[in-house]
Formats: sequence, structure tokens, C-alpha cells
Amino acid sequence: MANDTSLGARLKNDLLEDFTVSVVSALLAILALLPFYRMGFSVTEIGPLLLAIAVFLPYAYTEYWPIRYSGSAAVIWTVSAALVTTGVFIGTYQLAHSYVSVQYDSGIAFLVTVVVQYGTAALFKRVHETS
Repeated sequence: MANDTSLGARLKNDLLEDFTVSVVSALLAILALLPFYRMGFSVTEIGPLLLAIAVFLPYAYTEYWPIRYSGSAAVIWTVSAALVTTGVFIGTYQLAHSYVSVQYDSGIAFLVTVVVQYGTAALFKRVHETS
């Protein structure tokens, strides 16, 4: 079972697949860092949010989201997903900060946010496939 495409061609395809979502996610993570840092949050507190936006958001899109967007539609999807991710993270962070030890609040917010990201994408994929 030989693969007809070269390693270079497969690598290029993997890197450029969903390139818009990856680039916009990375830029949004950097943009999210600035206001939170100015509000007094440390990078260790908001680092998981940056990771959820820059890494896990493109991965959820590539692996679970059933529809592929290009151009401005991909940008709009990414911005919308990043806003939802940020909202879930902030809400969970505030709840965890109120009820749990301060050293765990960011980690709890990260875990809940990633579960919501993947759960939403997987649910949408399932609904899309059954309809």
C-alpha cells in the first residue's frame, strides 16, 4: 500500500489545511493576552485561555467540525468560536475562583473550556451527519 504523494507534499497539505483558522486563532490568542494582562492577570492565569484559543480551537475545527469554511467565513467562524471560548473560560474561572483554591481555578477553567469546545463540535458533527 504505497502512498503516491511525497512526504513534502503531505507535509505542505497538513500545514496549509485550515491555515486561515490556525493563523486567526494565533492572532486572537495574542490579542486576548493584552487586555487581560493590563487588567492585572498574570500569564500563568490566562495562559490556559491562550492555549485553548491558539491550539485547541483549530484542532477542534480540523478534527470535529463537519463543515469546512474558507476566506472570510473561516475568519468569522474562528472569531465567534474564540469569543465563546473566552466567555466560557472567564465564567468558569470566576466560579472556580470563588469556590476552589486559587491555584486550581485556571486549570479547572481550562478543562471545562476544552470539554465545551470539543463537546460542541462533536455534537454539531453528529447532528450534521444525522440530518
